[in-house]
Amino acid sequence: MKGIYFTLIATLFCAGLSAQSLDAAATGVQPEFGFVLDGIATSHEGDGTNADLKMAELSISSRIDPLARAFAIIEFPGVDAVDVPEAVLIFDGLGDGWEVRAGRMNMDLGKWNTVHGHDMAMPFGDPVRSGLFGGHLNGTGLEIHKWFALADVPVRFSVGAWAGAGAHDHEESAEGDSHEHAGFSSGVEGQQNLDDWAFSGRLASQRDFGDNGWWQWGLSYFGSTQGMASDWENEEEDSGDLNSLFARGQAFGLGVQTLGFDLSISDASLDADSWNRASFEYWHHAQDHAHAEGAAQVFTVERAEPLGAWLVAEHGFSSEWSFGGHAGWWEAEVDESLESVLRYGVAVNRHFSEFNRLRVALEKIDEPFVEAEWLLTFQWSLFMGKHRHGMDW
Repeated sequence: MKGIYFTLIATLFCAGLSAQSLDAAATGVQPEFGFVLDGIATSHEGDGTNADLKMAELSISSRIDPLARAFAIIEFPGVDAVDVPEAVLIFDGLGDGWEVRAGRMNMDLGKWNTVHGHDMAMPFGDPVRSGLFGGHLNGTGLEIHKWFALADVPVRFSVGAWAGAGAHDHEESAEGDSHEHAGFSSGVEGQQNLDDWAFSGRLASQRDFGDNGWWQWGLSYFGSTQGMASDWENEEEDSGDLNSLFARGQAFGLGVQTLGFDLSISDASLDADSWNRASFEYWHHAQDHAHAEGAAQVFTVERAEPLGAWLVAEHGFSSEWSFGGHAGWWEAEVDESLESVLRYGVAVNRHFSEFNRLRVALEKIDEPFVEAEWLLTFQWSLFMGKHRHGMDW
């Protein structure tokens, strides 16, 4: 099976390189292909030493006409599966600062939700987003953006409407950030109505400072009154039959609401290759989940409201070396109560070129009711071709 996926990856990438070598005037639409290989090796006190191809990612983007462009992301996590987390048509030629995005995409929610893991400061990305939501929030629907100036201050807002929404994550390693009810997805029983949709919004502003710096703040919202669904199961502890320990089912009509605040700052030297950037995100997340215990064969709906915060910073010494660090705190549901989780660490990056990076990271993971453990990670990332899908707003 892995051979089939490798063949598919190679065929698509070679076709992309061939397409990029053709004359754009002769072909009309000119697709750009990018390919990312993300290899990883970990040493974890609890899970031992492992190594794998963490992710192979193929990106395809193109301007279609003066009105619109499009991109798609095809992921091969571990090169043993295929996923298409993003396939987006972007109407960016509407004028007057308007932009409309339609399709499946990572939502404009917080500073880091649209940024893929290999573009982040740490090998496994944002642990707080994974711990609270189950991963990046991804949806199928429509998102409208507007850029404008308030006096001399640039401002942007977005609103999104999602027929389907849920968490998207492939961070399955020794990181250990897996807890009860972390993650959600849309689902309805019967016909879907507007009440079953999810909605999102973001307001952000960015100001320049110094010779080559900027700072930015943002407010974000995501919510659905009754459009989420989840599986549930219940262990009947007094039953002596090991083959009938669980009652299980699927719950519909669950709600979710998330509020977030982010603050970021960045500056770069005009005379050297040094740079600095830092970002802080804070989340208040409220989510319904189905719960059953004892001998109950039906569930009740309960709501948890965990909090979380993530601080990440990077310093570039030169075009070849950079250093990063992060600290994440969030509340995880363990045995129907909220317990604090901490994850923090540092990383050193060796940039052999713009397209070739080696990273070494050391992190400590402090989870409830278990002894804190260390995680050592080696990550080698290769970027080939055009790699365009992020959004730095």
